[in-house]
Amino acid sequence: MAVDEKIRKAAVAGRFYPSSPKELRDDVERYLAAAAPSDASASTAVNIMVAPHAGYVFSAPVAAGVYSRASRSARTVILIGPSHHKRFDGVHVTDARYYETPLGKVEVNREINEKLSKNPLCLRASGAEESEHCLEVQLPFLQVILGGGKFTIVPLITGNVGAKAVAEMLLPFIDDTAMVVASSDLSHYQPQRDARDIDDATISTVISGNADGFMEACGDTAIRVVMEIAAKRGLAAELIDARTSYDTAPEYGDPHRVVGYAAIAFVKRSAAGDTAESFNRQEKEYMLKLARETLTAAVRGGGDTQPSPPKPKSELSRLAQNYGCFVTLNSHGQLRGCIGNIEPIKPLYKGIADNAINAAFHDPRFPRVKAAELGEIKIEVSVLTKPAPLGAKSADEILKKLVPFEHGVILKLGSRQSTFLPQVWEQLPDKVMFLEHLAMKAGAGRDDWKRADVWVYRAVHFEEGGE
Repeated sequence: MAVDEKIRKAAVAGRFYPSSPKELRDDVERYLAAAAPSDASASTAVNIMVAPHAGYVFSAPVAAGVYSRASRSARTVILIGPSHHKRFDGVHVTDARYYETPLGKVEVNREINEKLSKNPLCLRASGAEESEHCLEVQLPFLQVILGGGKFTIVPLITGNVGAKAVAEMLLPFIDDTAMVVASSDLSHYQPQRDARDIDDATISTVISGNADGFMEACGDTAIRVVMEIAAKRGLAAELIDARTSYDTAPEYGDPHRVVGYAAIAFVKRSAAGDTAESFNRQEKEYMLKLARETLTAAVRGGGDTQPSPPKPKSELSRLAQNYGCFVTLNSHGQLRGCIGNIEPIKPLYKGIADNAINAAFHDPRFPRVKAAELGEIKIEVSVLTKPAPLGAKSADEILKKLVPFEHGVILKLGSRQSTFLPQVWEQLPDKVMFLEHLAMKAGAGRDDWKRADVWVYRAVHFEEGGE
């Protein structure tokens, strides 16, 4: 065979996914159908995304969430993933003409490939792609949604390289007909509870758009690359799904040694959802009941790892949308625990269940809640808007723009960060005092709020026994 016709053969067919073309296509179509969005608000065509890359029994239910929303008009797909078997500096560019799966061959975009090959960041790292699975497992999904031979690919495997530089290199090749897929799993081989916490922190970094923030993922460079590209194109991250190998396949997974997965889409900012909505009585009652039942089961059961609650019924479908939320525990009028996630990193009902447990067991200011206390505790739930910069460039401007009793506030001081919910204004109604206490909560000096990066959000909050 001529070098020009080199085919990169499937390396993990029969192991990571079926080797039978019919079985593979049937599986992919089944995953996509199960993950298809049920409402028009989730129908925005996605061209930039993060998708996991493990064996299909574990990761495909999550990957399908973002592929079910992917643009069907893409003609070039840039695939970026990590090297699992070979260490090198830079970005590996293939010399293959085609990538092959049981569903057929996919042509490599030679024009883009040749241009990238001339970039100083790029090289051909011997042995980097022959047994590498991270890009291969994405192809069957693309072949089903885009059609077998109707698109070309640009397969890129990252070694030790800066994400910003790679993003700048790729930007000239990205238009409305291009799709960019960052292939990455999240945390590896942690206990289920720890994995969820670690993955939430990684997802929060992506959702917040902080390309330099915390990330534990095998494809962290690939994720940071698409974050940079998305920011340049005015797109915001939206979490579609996040689960572990134990969540997706408990019959095969080990709860003490799981791998985390996330499906993340980058969409126009107006479509990412930046407002919290009013909730009706039925929705509020459901959320408070969920928090109470989760808290009671965890405390009486003596463990903080509880099964994920079932997805709410259709009449409560808003609770399956992603929101930031906090669960606050009060006892005899005093705070007994408060934990939450500011960014919309998970469906609201899951966030409420997780944060009820975290508030009871993981607020470092308080001992773990005991069963004898359950009757004394009143639960409050806060649902947040997506945070946004206050846009203040001086201390005077911060004080001028801040709205007491309406704004929840985040202070960002380098690696330190702290937040107060809008309810805290009731205890600290003076703006300066509010900000001083928030700075000290972050472990900074009383006056450090004056040089902090200030972000704000709003909250809808309700409590047991309220209207």
